[in-house]
Amino acid sequence: MGELSRKDQLWLWLYYAAAGQILQLEKLTAKYPDVEELFAMAKARDKTALSGWDSGIAKRMAETANESFIDEKQEWLLKNHVSVLPIYSTEYPSLLREIHHPPQLLFVKGRLNPKPEIPIAIVGMRRPTAYGEGVARHFGKELTQKGASIISGMAAGIDTCAALGALEVEGALCPTVAVLGCGVDVIYPNSNVRLYNEIIERGAVVSEFLPGTRPYRENFPMRNRVMSGMSRGVLVVEAAERSGTSITVNYALDQGRDVFAIPGRITDGSSVGPNRLIQKGEAKPVFCAADILFEYGVEELQPQVRVVEIDTSTLTQLEKKIVEELLLGEKSADELCEILSLPAAQVNSGLTSLQFSGIIKQLPGRFFSL
Repeated sequence: MGELSRKDQLWLWLYYAAAGQILQLEKLTAKYPDVEELFAMAKARDKTALSGWDSGIAKRMAETANESFIDEKQEWLLKNHVSVLPIYSTEYPSLLREIHHPPQLLFVKGRLNPKPEIPIAIVGMRRPTAYGEGVARHFGKELTQKGASIISGMAAGIDTCAALGALEVEGALCPTVAVLGCGVDVIYPNSNVRLYNEIIERGAVVSEFLPGTRPYRENFPMRNRVMSGMSRGVLVVEAAERSGTSITVNYALDQGRDVFAIPGRITDGSSVGPNRLIQKGEAKPVFCAADILFEYGVEELQPQVRVVEIDTSTLTQLEKKIVEELLLGEKSADELCEILSLPAAQVNSGLTSLQFSGIIKQLPGRFFSL
């Protein structure tokens, strides 16, 4: 990032003074649309400007209304390669600006596309099944291949898998954006250090919280509203009925965003959340990326049967059945067991043989394709 404009400098000062409190910032800027005037009054300890606000805000405004404070913060931003996007900036995410009480400023590391064509948030539980991990990664990759941008919270589990899938697509412009529930310079969870750096290199990490803010529990509902606010649709992969995912879904519904869900087995606890959303009519069931993209007018991405020439003369009956199913599209080992009504050991034997023959390949999450 380069040097901040004077307007951006003053907005940054006010954001720190108000500790990022949205309602207070809205009231301050409504009363003093010329932030330069407010800065000068705070610098002079003018009681007119400092009265009527929370005592903490008034104190911070007076203590930080000086050029050295602004220089210090700007130097930190430059040193740490962090950009700031006030709500009036043309680079501020256009969809996010539409929500109720949007963040007045965002801190960004990486490259953020302010108007992505199809931003889709993929959310779910932190301890998903292997199937859920594979589905999230698959959808993250396939949606990105078709030009979508994946929004996540960089949490462990589904969020991480979706972001990894998006990053598999080489050459994609801003394949994924991570919205944090802490400062943009704080990596949470610690296990995602590598992912954090990869997202910054290829996409962007975003936060409305002041740099250095720890991942406090109360931050995450606020983070979730930004995730849905930046997206045109939210995809739920696996989730409990009541969870952080349900908070994101509620925000999405309030914001007029589309909600999609991956249906799951009724006996699986990890499928209760998405199944219930579908039952209540709050989410559309989807089975492939094309189901989502079709909602946005991308009709040419309708699922198609793949035409593949394979010599099956030397294959066993089981191997032929597996190939016939994979001709219709990639499937997981569990799905093949259910479709073929065969035990896992038998199906796995056929899959292994076909892999050795080079006819099929294994994808992340125990999915297989020709």
